[in-house]
Amino acid sequence: MSDAVVRLVFVVAVIAAALMIAAIATRVKKPVHPAITVGDVGDRPGVVLFTSTDCGTCKEAIALLESESIPFREVTYDLEPHRFDTWTVFAVPLTVVIDAEGEILQTMTGVPALRKLRRAVAAARIARS
Repeated sequence: MSDAVVRLVFVVAVIAAALMIAAIATRVKKPVHPAITVGDVGDRPGVVLFTSTDCGTCKEAIALLESESIPFREVTYDLEPHRFDTWTVFAVPLTVVIDAEGEILQTMTGVPALRKLRRAVAAARIARS
């Protein structure tokens, strides 16, 4: 191969690698939700999952919580929009882990990272079913 072809292949490979890294970085970086206030949702400790009916990612979050046998209270915008205002929820899915004292231990946007979810549930001493 000529020197020019080798350089071209190298440049293309570097650009492809940079694009892949950028794509991975944007997928990994989840938006941070503004602070929320605990509203009335029932018994504590617990996990509250804010969803909407037209949210595909919400279905993934529900499936994750169910597969981990984590009991949760789902609050759907279409059925309980007032709770979104009370808690100042701006994005779905939003998973909130609350301890027995009503303190928010973890707020996770998107599908929660499994390790982070397990740690928060353990810290809140939520019994898994």
